Amino acid sequence: MSLIIDSKLPNVGQSIFSVMSQLATQQQALNLAQGFPEFNPPSELIQFVTDAMNSGKNQYAPMPGYLSFREEIAKKESEIHGNRLNPESEITVVPGATVGLFVAIQTLVKPGDEVLILEPAYDSYEPAIALAGGKTVRVTINLHDFSIPWDVVKSKVNAKTKLIIVNTPHNPLGTVFSQEDWNALSDIVQQSNAYVLSDEVYEHMVFDGGKHISVLNIEGLKNRCIKVSSFGKTYHCTGWKLGYLSACESMTAELRKVYQFLAFACNSTAQFGIENFMKIPNQWEKNLSVFYEQKRNLFREHLQNSQWKLLPCQGSYFQILKYEGTQEMSLMNDYEFSVELTKVAKIASIPVSAFCENREKTNLLRFCFAKNDETIIQAANILCSL
Repeated sequence: MSLIIDSKLPNVGQSIFSVMSQLATQQQALNLAQGFPEFNPPSELIQFVTDAMNSGKNQYAPMPGYLSFREEIAKKESEIHGNRLNPESEITVVPGATVGLFVAIQTLVKPGDEVLILEPAYDSYEPAIALAGGKTVRVTINLHDFSIPWDVVKSKVNAKTKLIIVNTPHNPLGTVFSQEDWNALSDIVQQSNAYVLSDEVYEHMVFDGGKHISVLNIEGLKNRCIKVSSFGKTYHCTGWKLGYLSACESMTAELRKVYQFLAFACNSTAQFGIENFMKIPNQWEKNLSVFYEQKRNLFREHLQNSQWKLLPCQGSYFQILKYEGTQEMSLMNDYEFSVELTKVAKIASIPVSAFCENREKTNLLRFCFAKNDETIIQAANILCSL
């Protein structure tokens, strides 16, 4: 007789990213659904990793990451964002940003605590909250102008609120926090007992002369926050699963207590490779915004005469398109339409409703433009033909 497993996540199924990527493979469709680059990391970085592997750097790394690597991270944080971090006690290297998010949530959230998220929200937030015994409280971003209703956020924060999770640049909407957004959040947090978890994995992809403002730049939040960063997003190597957490010393000590029993250490050769790449004067991070802004512009330019409505994209490598079109199209919810688009037009996307609790129709699809120019133009031509 088989036992029935009492699931800790009874309402969680397969990730929408896996669903749409599998469908794209089955249908031999262009995959602009899952957010991964179509191109390789820089050749110098690959060589540095290869050299590290060949020179014997293949065993366990120290739990928080190699100190020399963390020193390079601290230098970059200071040069690019103006953040002053102690590499020994305020930076922890983790196997990918999703693991970092999970560690942060498990560190802070206890049964009965409330965690406020802004939706549409990345789909790993809520399951991690549930596994910690917390309750997810959602505030919906205005899907007409992508503004955040800070008055609603303030009304939802109470004595049980342990954590507020934010994401800038935003996945899936491509919005970027302004100074006014951070000021509004800081005012709310300082009147509460809450901490802030800031998902900043697209921090080096901000367009049109904009500037990424980190949670670590906000004076009132410095000692009440955790920043999550991703090397996979920055260096086109999402499959290496490497990121880091930044937090004050006391917070970092608690994060490491949890992390050591989850993964303990990260890929050694990738750490040495990225460290050496960060040392050479290549301006990679500073040039990344220009690189992806050109990709965004190419995609948008080739869609100008289409039936799609192009919504603003301030950062990340995602473009939101709104569909209306024929009566048949407008009757479909965005999940149904994204599936139909994959099967019939052979182009895969992610429905924005997948990032929301109620999965109500949004008429919004997310397309990833971290692709070669030929793929971007081909995708745009398909979309224009509808």
